Amino acid sequence: MSFACGLDALTRAARPLASESVGAEPVGAGPVAAMQLERAATETSALEAFVDALLLGGGYNTTVVLIGAALLGVAGGLVGAFTMLHRQSLVVDAFAHATLPGVALAFLVHSGIEGVAYERSLPVLLVGAGLAGVAAVGAIAFLTARTRLSTDTSTAAVSSASFGLGIVLLSIARRRSGADQAGLDGLIFGATASMTRADAVLMGALAAVSIALAVVLHRPLIAAAFNRRFARASGLPLRMIDGGLAALAAAVALAGLQAVGMLLVVAVLVIPPTAARLWTATTGRLLWLSAALGAVSAWIGAALSAALPNAPAGAIIVLVAAALFTASLLAAPRRGILAGWARRRALGRRLGASDPSGPEASRG
Repeated sequence: MSFACGLDALTRAARPLASESVGAEPVGAGPVAAMQLERAATETSALEAFVDALLLGGGYNTTVVLIGAALLGVAGGLVGAFTMLHRQSLVVDAFAHATLPGVALAFLVHSGIEGVAYERSLPVLLVGAGLAGVAAVGAIAFLTARTRLSTDTSTAAVSSASFGLGIVLLSIARRRSGADQAGLDGLIFGATASMTRADAVLMGALAAVSIALAVVLHRPLIAAAFNRRFARASGLPLRMIDGGLAALAAAVALAGLQAVGMLLVVAVLVIPPTAARLWTATTGRLLWLSAALGAVSAWIGAALSAALPNAPAGAIIVLVAAALFTASLLAAPRRGILAGWARRRALGRRLGASDPSGPEASRG
């Protein structure tokens, strides 16, 4: 009996050794394979989520956010084309950077009045951002008119100073208990995944109003952009037109705070018209093409953000717009790099064929 028990124990002990020596699966292969399968499943689910969001099948809230982002892209492309024609893109950048101290100060005041630090009111924050942006634009106008500083220098000085003030106020706001839960970082870098239905509706409403006003005022805006003397002689109020364009750009910048973020919202106003300018030299085509490029970049970027909730939405939207600009820079029929290279090569061939003292003549 004891001999049988010992033989049984020896057999059980020898089984693991035999399994390891006869091509058994190495230790750790199971967890690695599981991680690979999990990664593949995650990538597949992210792709499916992107396609669903792109085709408006990602749920009600995601659909509302995508529609609002598309309206923001249209407004940014349309208003941005006017700011490019009026050479006011840097002023828009200063306005966007100046919204940071306005947001932080509005949050501090609102939380001090309400007594709750982790709750935020997007309309209150937008009001604070708008007031700070208007103050920055006014400071730029004052420095340009009352000093010998150029517009570019005044814009850079005001933008840097306002952004530094915003960082200080934001650090003070973060020290408050529960301030991180208010989602202030989402207004800096953009966070479409955390947008509520009310936030998306507010963004879409601001964008829609900006689009409507830009369409109504497109004739005086174009006239003031190309021939200010003629516009002044025709009785057009140039100061009101400039102020109206600044207000439209400010509305678009405020609408894009939640989706794109205050640091990158200026790209929504700059990249689409720059890319559209490569395709056409006609003002009308520039306007609608810029609006279309802005809508496509915002739509695709918001869909990618819905599929990748941990990625910054503003950066994704701007990267999609930058990809469209790069494609335009390469493939535009008249101003593109490839078209220019083809023209230079064709010109070189024609000159070589018409030159009698070319290589063939010299050999003869």
